[in-house]
Amino acid sequence: MDKLTRQREIVKDIATEPWVHTYASLANKFGLSHATIQRDFEEMKDNGFQFKLDEMETLYLLSSGWNGVAPVKESTLRQMEILRMLTSIPQGLTILEIYKRFNRRDEEEISRKTVERTLKDLEKKNLIKRQGEEYVICSEQMLPPIQLELREKTLLLEALNVASALAPISDEIKSLDAKLKLWLGENTQSRETMFVHGRTPTQDVHRSQCCYQLEEAARSRSQVEILYRKEEGPARILRVNPLGIVYYWVLDNWYLIAQDGRSQTIKTYLVNRILDVTCLKETLFPPVEGFNLKAWYQFAWGVYRDQKPETVVIRFHPHFSTLNRVREELAKRATCTLIEDGDGLLMKDRVEGLDELAVWLRGFGAGAEVLEPPALRKKVTEEFERLLKMYGGGSSGLD
Repeated sequence: MDKLTRQREIVKDIATEPWVHTYASLANKFGLSHATIQRDFEEMKDNGFQFKLDEMETLYLLSSGWNGVAPVKESTLRQMEILRMLTSIPQGLTILEIYKRFNRRDEEEISRKTVERTLKDLEKKNLIKRQGEEYVICSEQMLPPIQLELREKTLLLEALNVASALAPISDEIKSLDAKLKLWLGENTQSRETMFVHGRTPTQDVHRSQCCYQLEEAARSRSQVEILYRKEEGPARILRVNPLGIVYYWVLDNWYLIAQDGRSQTIKTYLVNRILDVTCLKETLFPPVEGFNLKAWYQFAWGVYRDQKPETVVIRFHPHFSTLNRVREELAKRATCTLIEDGDGLLMKDRVEGLDELAVWLRGFGAGAEVLEPPALRKKVTEEFERLLKMYGGGSSGLD
């Protein structure tokens, strides 16, 4: 068993049996010395895993990290952030200005000495230079982007396909391969495996890696094992057929849509609860045929589906930036119609998940008026009443 496989097995053991294993018991199980098991845990901590010990020295997995990716040092991340700052401000920044940009909150996150040390490291690499009090980018050291013609892109993609068939390729080359396929439109005829509700997702390293693995499995129609944990209980190992991933911006969550290995039904899994993903070579149950992610979520407002879409009519009044926000957040919703008139915007749609729609409408306050259906109007009223009870105050004047 190689080191990476061993570390993944350690994570699974701790997640599926919380507060059971100790460093000593794990060392004994895997036939390792105490020093080796400690080194494994240090590497996993560098990769973002967080563990907790109780008074009996038993272990609990607080949060998962990422496997198979070399850890990025904090110093490297600081250097990247400074280069990003200086690239966006050609006239340069002083040490004090850079320090303030790193410490926008009340508490100091990065000391001035650390900033100075990082700047010296970048100077030694000839990536930045000092002009008076300001630090600026050494533009002569930056390679300009290469503009490729269509034929050149096609030839490069073919060369990458040959190279990947002969030997493993690096993550940077995989990224280039994906960009070339996007430019050339290679995926336009393939099954869509990603669906985004509303605004652009935020980034998270572990979550991004999970989403990448799950989407790749969905594209290749491969089965995976996921280590899935709800709340603080034991994790479960589930075998599923990934069908796609969905981002719901209201909750800032990614969801896996997959065919469950036991019931063969299509279920939804919260990606934040997935601690580990293992891609499998063999197929133990047939994948669902003819699944279309966009059609599956055609009427869903968020991730809830009852297959009973209801007609919804809502009036948005021109309060502050309400109308611009509505246009922005509904721009990608294909089933929605917005009609502009003298009183604002009239929204007409067919929606599954009135509870999720009610939560969204809550953010508009008096700027949104539900005309149909009565059930949605009632849910919005209940949302406001719940908030009033939570933060104090009566319900007088609530329409």
